[in-house]
Amino acid sequence: MGRTSIFFWKWSFVSAALAHLAVDEIPWVKELQGRGLHGLNGEATSSRGCFNGKGVKHWGAEPLKDFEGWIPLTLMDFVPVNRSFYIQVPKGVGSGWPAPLLFGLHSQGDQADIYAASHEFGAFGKALNFITVYPQGLDDAVPGGGDMGTGWNVGTAGDEQTCVNDEVTADCYASCWEQGKCGSCNWSGCYDERLFVYSIIQAISSVLCIDHSRVYVTGESNGGMLAHYLVQSLPGTFAAVAPWYGLPLLGYGLGAEFELVRDTKNCRQTAMLQLHGRQDEIMPPQGGVSGGFMPGWIYEPLNKVQQGWAAVHECDTVASEAKSYWDGGKQNFACFDYKGCSSGRRIMRCFYDGGHGDLPEGNVAEQITLWFLLQYRLDEAAQAAQVTNFTKILNGGLNSLQVTSHSKISKSNPQLRAFI
Repeated sequence: MGRTSIFFWKWSFVSAALAHLAVDEIPWVKELQGRGLHGLNGEATSSRGCFNGKGVKHWGAEPLKDFEGWIPLTLMDFVPVNRSFYIQVPKGVGSGWPAPLLFGLHSQGDQADIYAASHEFGAFGKALNFITVYPQGLDDAVPGGGDMGTGWNVGTAGDEQTCVNDEVTADCYASCWEQGKCGSCNWSGCYDERLFVYSIIQAISSVLCIDHSRVYVTGESNGGMLAHYLVQSLPGTFAAVAPWYGLPLLGYGLGAEFELVRDTKNCRQTAMLQLHGRQDEIMPPQGGVSGGFMPGWIYEPLNKVQQGWAAVHECDTVASEAKSYWDGGKQNFACFDYKGCSSGRRIMRCFYDGGHGDLPEGNVAEQITLWFLLQYRLDEAAQAAQVTNFTKILNGGLNSLQVTSHSKISKSNPQLRAFI
C-alpha cells in the first residue's frame, strides 16, 4: 500500500548532478572497484543466454545500443494472464559476460516506466554494467467496487488479522474472488507474483547473459512489501534486498509460510538493507496500526523483522551504529546494523527525517542501495536450491510459461491494461 511520490523536478536535478560527476569519482564506487566489483568471492553463474541468447534484437531492438522499453509476457497463472515488464539494458551489457540483474518494484497505483524514470538505476546501470527490470503490477478491481489501483499480491489475501476492519479502505479484486481468497483486509489482486518474477528471470536470462548469482531486488512502499515477500518465499534467489519504506503486514515478518524458519540455509544467502523515514505514519517503522491517509493496516516493527533475519544470519542480537558515506545532512541520515554475521552478509537499516514516500535528498537512496546490493553474490549451493523452490511454487507447471517473442519494444504498453 502507500502513495506514489513522483517528483520530476528531483529527477532533473539528480540526473544533472550525476552527469557532472564521473561515476568513477564517487567514493563508494571507488570502494567497490577497489574490492573488484565484478570479482566478488565465488564464481559467476552464467545463464543460458550467455551461450545461445540472441540479445536485445530478440525483442526487436537494435544491438549495440542502449535498450529501454516494455516487454510483454503471457503466463499460466490460475488462469492465463498477460503481464509485462519494463527493462533498461545498457549498450553491450549482457552480451559478453554475465551481468547482474536488479529488480525495481513500484508502489501501489504506480506504473513501472514512471518508477524507472523517477530513479537513477538506469544511469548507474550504464556506468556499473548491470541490467534493471521493472515488473508491472496489475489492477483487476471488480467494476463498481473499491479500486486501489495497480498493486502486488504479498500472500496476505483473505487474512482477517492484518487490519482494523472498520478503519481500512479494502475490497476483493476479481482474481481473489475467483480463487476464494476474499477478506475484509484485501487490497490487491491475487495473481502469483512469485511466478511472475520467476518468469521474468527466465525470459531475460534466455535472451541475455545474466549472472544468476547476482540477482537483486529493491522496491518502495507496496513494492517494498513485495521485496520482503519475494526474498522470504523464493529463498536462494536474491543475493541482496533493499526495501524502501515497505514492511510486512502483521504475522508475516518470518514469511507467509515461516520460510525463515523452514529454510534457514537458503535465507542466509540474502543480505538486507532497509531505508525508512522516521515520521512514516502509513507504514510506521515501529510497527502497529497505520495512520495518515491509509489508516487501519497493521504492520510488523522494522526492528523485529530485521532481528528475525539477524537470527537467521547468526548476527549480534542488537543493532549498533553503522557508518556510511551519507551520514548526517538535513534529514539526519543514520544507519544501524547487526554485526558479526557468520554468513558474511549484513542486515542493515537506515533512517532519515521524512514521511511515507519521502527519500533522502539527491539520489542517496539509489546510491546506498547499489553500494549495498552490489557487494553480494549467492553461494553455489543456494543457486542449486532455486529449482526446488520454484518447482514447489509452480507445482510442476514450469512448462506453462509462454513468452511473447519478437515483440517490438515501445514506450507505450498495450499489454498493461489487457486484464484491468
